Amino acid sequence: MSPSKLLKTIIKYMVTFAVTAVVLLGLLCLAAKLPKEMIKTHTLESAEYLYGKELYGNVIEIADSSCIDKYADSILLNIAWNYDVRYPLRSVLLSAYCFTSDHAENENLLISVRDDMGPNQQYLRYWHGSIAIVRPLLSIMPIQGIYILNGIVLLGLFVSIMVMLTRMGEYVPAAGILLGVIMTSWCFVPFSLEYTWVCLVSLIACLVIISLSNRGKDNLYGLFFLITGMVTIFLDFLTTETLTLLLPLLILLWIERKKKQTVYTAVASTVSWGIGYVLMWVLKWVLTGLVFHENVLPYVSGHIEERLGGSLGISLPKYLFGAVSKNIGVMFPADYGIPGTIISIVMVIGAVCFGARFRRKVFDKKLVLVIALLGLVPFIRFLILHNHSYRHYFFVHRALAATVLAVVLIFGEVTGFDFRKKR
Repeated sequence: MSPSKLLKTIIKYMVTFAVTAVVLLGLLCLAAKLPKEMIKTHTLESAEYLYGKELYGNVIEIADSSCIDKYADSILLNIAWNYDVRYPLRSVLLSAYCFTSDHAENENLLISVRDDMGPNQQYLRYWHGSIAIVRPLLSIMPIQGIYILNGIVLLGLFVSIMVMLTRMGEYVPAAGILLGVIMTSWCFVPFSLEYTWVCLVSLIACLVIISLSNRGKDNLYGLFFLITGMVTIFLDFLTTETLTLLLPLLILLWIERKKKQTVYTAVASTVSWGIGYVLMWVLKWVLTGLVFHENVLPYVSGHIEERLGGSLGISLPKYLFGAVSKNIGVMFPADYGIPGTIISIVMVIGAVCFGARFRRKVFDKKLVLVIALLGLVPFIRFLILHNHSYRHYFFVHRALAATVLAVVLIFGEVTGFDFRKKR
């Protein structure tokens, strides 16, 4: 690439980043400008609903994959309620909410809304950008309605992906997405706002990348993954963030496998996504520091140390092993007792035997290697953020939907199995 072309590319990425950041921040500030009177009725109804629920409760008693997190949703609504319409920028950057050590977070939310108790605790390390969606919705429906709406949208996006891939004749990635969603229990995702955003973004990203590939817009892949990374950290606060990179990227590598640009596409897309994700996160801290004339790094560094380290009183090897094993163990059907574990083992053995029996002599080893490395990304994430992954395995395990997709793609390439030929 010539120096002039490289400079143009850098400028294009910088402009895209700046415009996307302004749009996202603008939307959040607009949501903060909504008068409290517009959202009070449904926020109070939501607070009463959450107060009547467990902070962490299983829909199916024996299955931890069905655990629903109302703790995070209570804090999110608490922040949304306590935005100051007079100072929207300061409010969205500080992300303050009402906190009392004597009560659980769902009760703190109820106290804040019912008794009009103001914010006294900051949560500035994340954007909490999902409030740009949640706050306007609270003007027309309570959180129960938002859960239902999210479920409908998720189902619609999933069905759209299945239809698009099957119409293209790409049955292998369609099977991989379906199996990944089933094995990581996405059926419980709509019951918690915390779980929803990454899943929504990843499915939308899959649809967009398929559309770009069909139209031959490979020059837009880098910008697309840059924006996807930015939107991910804007909406999410450390749940299953790698899904928004891996699901669309794995599908892209598969449907464009004949172009023989696997390594370049994988590296360029991952770097673009990473740049967008990291810089958008850093932008939050920089803007907060500039607006409040305060060094926010101590808050951020303390958060990072907490997620990397831990205080559970167990050794590091047990921590690391647990961070991986607990996330694998909660996958369907292994999460459903001894029968589920036996079925899982039989499935794995059967797949390995089938793959060995029908393995082709010639297949794209480079494609298989790249897909395998991408499939290992969630495990690397579990090991690096072992405290977070160990504690929150009941939702973090959904990152393994990408690993399941990767395994199915490898299976399809190694065996050359084509669903159309078998029918």
